[in-house]
Amino acid sequence: MIRTYPLKQSINKGKKEKIIELRKEYKYLAKIISHIQWEEFYKKGRFNKSLDIKSIKTILSERYKQTCQYQVVGILNSFISNRQKEFIRIVHHSNLEEEVKIKLFYINKYEKWFKKEVIMRKNPIEEEIVKLARKIFKEVLSRHRKPSFKNINLALDNKVAKISKKTETNKHSARHFDYWIKLSTLDKGNPIYLPLLTNEYFESKKGQRKKFCQINIDNDSNITVCLIKDVEPQKDYIPKTPKIAIDFGLRNLFTTNYGDLYGRNFIDYLIKYDKILTEVAQNRQRQGLTVRCKNYDKLVKKIRHYL
Repeated sequence: MIRTYPLKQSINKGKKEKIIELRKEYKYLAKIISHIQWEEFYKKGRFNKSLDIKSIKTILSERYKQTCQYQVVGILNSFISNRQKEFIRIVHHSNLEEEVKIKLFYINKYEKWFKKEVIMRKNPIEEEIVKLARKIFKEVLSRHRKPSFKNINLALDNKVAKISKKTETNKHSARHFDYWIKLSTLDKGNPIYLPLLTNEYFESKKGQRKKFCQINIDNDSNITVCLIKDVEPQKDYIPKTPKIAIDFGLRNLFTTNYGDLYGRNFIDYLIKYDKILTEVAQNRQRQGLTVRCKNYDKLVKKIRHYL
């Protein structure tokens, strides 16, 4: 089971600017690749993560192109997978004959909507059924916006983001941090090193750490770095007691019938930040400004994280 774990990073201003510039070019590249992949999809009925994209002009290296294409195709395949499920629901609830439904399900399963001829069990499927499958699938596609990639983040493999762990041999060069990511940038031949601090939760999870990381940037240009682990499936939970009673409240978030108190002084925290939030909103309204601003959004985000 693949799981993502955010680790605390310590990235200085200069490195942060390079990452933001990198992501800007990466988004541009992802958008171009998606257009090319959709052309491939309408021709052959599927995306191709190994498609030759050397002709795309970008500052990013060929390694970044390949990494980006893998990510784009993964997102597009997920999008199509959801549309296939919708196709099944439409056909299943239709009044079509059972034999026709089976043929439509076959076309949908093997992604043959755009084939001129489809062979099922050594027999060709009627042309009108193939056209019907294509019509249904196009209708399903028309109901949804295609992935835009305008907010795509960096999902990077070992080709462009090499992860190394502090060991006895290199502990002096990285004594304050547990992991380093050697990240290729737009400045060819001049990578940057991103320091990460681990945590007990990440280290306690048994599993293999993948040679892969995610670098996410939010609307306020805050950067989050995540490492990936292939963890062991969780064992079935065995409760220590058959039942438990919970009383929800505000002074204490909830209390159990065993007397345990969780979320103590919950209301005090909310009152404190509600007052600050109200003052910010009233002050902006007095100035004739909209309530929403960077400071206001930051406070709302902080309260949501707490909740």
